[in-house]
Amino acid sequence: MSPPNFRNRSPKEILNDSNFYESSGRVFKALSWLDIAVKTKTVSALEYAALEVRLAIEQLVFEELIVGVGTTLDRKDYKKCKGDVVKLTKVINRLIPKYEMLVDFSKAMMPPNFPITKWDNKKLNSHHGRVSQYLHWSGGLDVTIHSEKWFQRGVDLVTEVANYMWNGLTTGNTAVMNLEKLEPEILELWELFSTGEISLETAVLRAEILEPLLMARINNR
Repeated sequence: MSPPNFRNRSPKEILNDSNFYESSGRVFKALSWLDIAVKTKTVSALEYAALEVRLAIEQLVFEELIVGVGTTLDRKDYKKCKGDVVKLTKVINRLIPKYEMLVDFSKAMMPPNFPITKWDNKKLNSHHGRVSQYLHWSGGLDVTIHSEKWFQRGVDLVTEVANYMWNGLTTGNTAVMNLEKLEPEILELWELFSTGEISLETAVLRAEILEPLLMARINNR
């Protein structure tokens, strides 16, 4: 299924049609606002796009957290870091040790028809701050909202971030394996890989050798 077309949508359509609040829905709206901003040279449209991108980043990192820890996320932990991408990332790293390695392991173990996107959370943190400059801008009007250079830099920046997210969201899934639900043999491969005893390539090769045994076990349950 092809991604929806975000171009040539009116403000009313952006607000009312396909109005979803997960990360992909936020980015979809941002790209539509950018389309209007470019065509009309409207600062407000750029600001709306920046806001949606910023919210999309916050939502995406939260989705990473929920996918990784599920219901084990403590409400107090969430309230402390709600809306703060840096704190959300720290919670991910605390609750899911070696999170980036687990993403790599999950990507390698999943079948080709279930691609996983590995997000660069440091980049997302940086993008969150950079995009915010076009929500909390300061300076004279001649060097901000009345400046073509300022406006174009904003369009370029927000477009760069939105495209990075849209590409990752439309070509892969935000997912990691649940270690508690892995078959013992796959869990052992993860432990060997995560401690540096075997390479990812070796883990994949061993998993392929184990596949008939694991499939037979699953089918006999």
